[in-house]
Amino acid sequence: MAKYMKKIFQWQEYLDWKNLSPKQKINFKRACLFPLFVYFVYSFLTDYAYSILLIIGLYFLIRLINRNKLSK
Repeated sequence: MAKYMKKIFQWQEYLDWKNLSPKQKINFKRACLFPLFVYFVYSFLTDYAYSILLIIGLYFLIRLINRNKLSK
């Protein structure tokens, strides 16, 4: 008995687009769009990293200052 082995690199199957299952087509599209998504996230973070850290820092500072002011 031969065990079923999952194919990781199946680029040759993707060349035959008409015979692919819908799940394989979606997986291929996701694999192609992932680097584009990473690029947008990277460019966003490089532009706004300091602003995001500043906002998070201010949030925790205000939370620290107001910690003992609230009572039940």
